[in-house]
Amino acid sequence: MIACEDRCCRITGAVTVDSVGGLLRELQPRFAQGVDTLDFSGVESADSAALALIFSAMRQAGQAGHALALSGLPESFTTLAELYGVSELLPA
Repeated sequence: MIACEDRCCRITGAVTVDSVGGLLRELQPRFAQGVDTLDFSGVESADSAALALIFSAMRQAGQAGHALALSGLPESFTTLAELYGVSELLPA
């Protein structure tokens, strides 16, 4: 589930292979409207598809003309990024 306010969208629930496609479809028009921050503090569970969500969101935000900031990343996201060797690609 996604709730957006101003330029930030908060993602809650699970971010898994089953949910990422829907999350991306829901987020895409938001980037065109100026959303530039994703808040993951409400994420309860995640798998490696969460990284795909982040990198796809970064690409979509870039196409809309702005960089994407991330907040509230669960430790599991950081661990997955380190495991896959992509932690340096995550926005600070």
